[in-house]
Amino acid sequence: MRADRPSTTARLIAAATVFLSRDPRYRDLVPPGAAELCARFVSVEAVSRAPLSWAVWLAERATIPGLMLHFMLRKRFIEDTVRASLAAGCEQVVVVGAGFDTLAARLAAEFPQARFIEIDHPATQAAKRVAIDERRNLELIAANLAEERLQDALAGGAYRRDAPSVFVIEGLLMYLTDAQIAVLFAAIAELQRAPGTLVFTVMEPASDGRPRFHNATPLVTRLLSLWSEPFRSAMRREAAARLPEQFPGLRLRDLADSEALRSRYLAPSGRQALPLAEGEMVLVAER
Repeated sequence: MRADRPSTTARLIAAATVFLSRDPRYRDLVPPGAAELCARFVSVEAVSRAPLSWAVWLAERATIPGLMLHFMLRKRFIEDTVRASLAAGCEQVVVVGAGFDTLAARLAAEFPQARFIEIDHPATQAAKRVAIDERRNLELIAANLAEERLQDALAGGAYRRDAPSVFVIEGLLMYLTDAQIAVLFAAIAELQRAPGTLVFTVMEPASDGRPRFHNATPLVTRLLSLWSEPFRSAMRREAAARLPEQFPGLRLRDLADSEALRSRYLAPSGRQALPLAEGEMVLVAER
């Protein structure tokens, strides 16, 4: 991403949230309240209504069919996990590389007894501070984690190492190298001294071994290169099952791939045949 503006990915996901919320076929799958907040970050008025909305679906079909819906179901699963942790006594939620995600801002109003902390690049947080209402239990930390340690970014703020916590890392790890991921996970292990949960997304290598969405068209690789946001890492499913070997202290509790998301969120309403991007997993681990 450029140093002076939020990432392309952050803007894309925010736009997808607003776009799907205005389509009657999908609006119930968008997390409640998310579209209203995302609309403060991006404008999709020109393409949200016919006849131009068809161009958005055509563009998705030409790149990664079902990507926007995948974003929404991924967020629904993460939110369900965080809500369950809060109900079980979690006292703080930390979202690392939040982008324009609205989870912390929305849940902070609903769970005033918990602390919600976001960490992201200064360019993203500057835009977010303008758009999001301030709350006593919501802290937006501006930090470039490529240059600053996570421990240092959280030092002196609301975060407490001795309190139960959930760390959320959504849509970030694929842009990091294995070495960078190891450093990040070691930092979280140091910060989570009390029982904690880690919710994160990873790419599963495609048949050619590359980290990418399995149903992506060749156009996607070129676009990611132009955006300077290429995927750099992936995790095989069998490695996810052996998570403690790679990250001591972590135990895998749940794993949701595209089929699990389809079964949980689409099948009950008979929409299991809808296209859904394939190749990214959501993992829930505990320590």
